[in-house]
Amino acid sequence: MASPPPLTEELGIDIIKVDRIAAALERFGGRFSARVLTERERRYVRDRPETFAGRWAAKEAVSKVLGLGVRGIGWRDIEIERLPTGQPAVRLHGRAAARADQLGMDRIAVSITHEADYAVAIAFGIRSAGGRYVFPPDIEDRLDDRERRLLARMNRLRALHDEAARLTDETDRNADRQEASS
Repeated sequence: MASPPPLTEELGIDIIKVDRIAAALERFGGRFSARVLTERERRYVRDRPETFAGRWAAKEAVSKVLGLGVRGIGWRDIEIERLPTGQPAVRLHGRAAARADQLGMDRIAVSITHEADYAVAIAFGIRSAGGRYVFPPDIEDRLDDRERRLLARMNRLRALHDEAARLTDETDRNADRQEASS
């Protein structure tokens, strides 16, 4: 698989209506917070809709930087902490941390803004590993039989392609050597 150019930049952005979060908090209460936020985040957010919406948007933006979306990672695998300066910072756990490691992404920066109606977040990371597309590290665990067979076929095709490229290069080198010795 082709590697990305050195230090490939990844960007994610998300916007959410604060009213959506307020409605979910009203309907589900603490269950909603517990499903989406880590314990530390819950202590900071205290079910304030604007603050919660900012965290939601930030988690979505970070998941886009990781290339999987939150549903491929898990809400609490991405933690948005507040530094003493007030700046938000990203702390990754579980599958999100494994994905960042797989991509060679040491740090993800995030910025959050919100007002009465909307919260917006943008995230930025630099990756140094993987090709144009990289399967999630736990892909095997999440596939059904049909998908496993398809993935195995793709891996066989990739191996055949790599072998064909190697043989072509070898043939070209041999032809160049023969030409040079003539």
